[in-house]
Amino acid sequence: MATTTTNVDHTQMTILLTVATVMTGISTVLVTIRAWLRFIALKKQGTDDYMAIVGLLTIIGYLVTLYIGKTDGMGMPMANLTDEQKETILKIVFAIEIIYYIIITAVKSSIVFMYDRFAISTTFKRLCIATNIVLLVFFICCICVVVGQCRPLELAWDTTRLVSGSCINSTAFFYFTSAFGILLDLWILILPIPTLKHLQISVQSRRVLYGVFGVGGLATAFSCARLYSVHTYTLATDPFRDSPLVNIWSMVEVNIAIWCASAPALKPLFTPRRFLESQKNSSNNYQNFHIPTISKKNLDGSTSQSHIIPMYSADNSHTASPRMSCQGTDDIELERPPNAHV
Repeated sequence: MATTTTNVDHTQMTILLTVATVMTGISTVLVTIRAWLRFIALKKQGTDDYMAIVGLLTIIGYLVTLYIGKTDGMGMPMANLTDEQKETILKIVFAIEIIYYIIITAVKSSIVFMYDRFAISTTFKRLCIATNIVLLVFFICCICVVVGQCRPLELAWDTTRLVSGSCINSTAFFYFTSAFGILLDLWILILPIPTLKHLQISVQSRRVLYGVFGVGGLATAFSCARLYSVHTYTLATDPFRDSPLVNIWSMVEVNIAIWCASAPALKPLFTPRRFLESQKNSSNNYQNFHIPTISKKNLDGSTSQSHIIPMYSADNSHTASPRMSCQGTDDIELERPPNAHV
């Protein structure tokens, strides 16, 4: 099919690839450091770390897909594209839809699994489990809808109109998933606040944590911006030319989300003395905050140490209660105390 030649503005694609490359590079550095800390230095890896790695690998896949899209004409006016190029771009868009849902599910699950590290109540732990179940169900539903959006599926990228069949209202689907994703972001953001108030950590550590969750609120704001970009994209007269805008906001959203998910795990870097002590300690039981100790002489003449733990009475006054010490580092990262009731 012949195409007309018009002036092509590559500004949007240049901005998209620049933003995506820089942010993905930062994400790669952060998650790599996180993996080194958790898997090698501290040997405290968990499901949250594996999910963060899945999220990063998928973001890298997203970036590679965007570069492939650029070589096939993504961001160019429809008039400059052949039917073959249009079909290829629509297939790339289809792949991006699946990649995006994998990323947001992996990153959000990583955050929720991280919450479980400092779960000090059965209720909070159950809420975390329920949230991950909702994320899994939401992910499965999204993938099923994307894969089954057209019957037959090739109708989703057919530009010749020679394939007969039907497709769902993809605009309504994208609105729903974006809006529901924002609600999940808000829920995940407020979920740990009551528990954080009762964690026995220093004021400085508490402020840092609230700062991290504040950045998480910024990620939610970018999710809203992405929703608006989806709205403008659905109204665009040339979706091939205007597709970079949605991808810019998608890349910003997923990368900031993985930064927030990784920030608490990087806390050992800001407590180097205790971090070095943790590498010398072979015990797997450790605490994440400093507790003063007292010495007690036993009947056989030996001495033992007990931690002084502040206890709160009904009138919020403080008393001291001893607890036998357990070896390990303190103030390294968020972690449920070994003998906490869950």
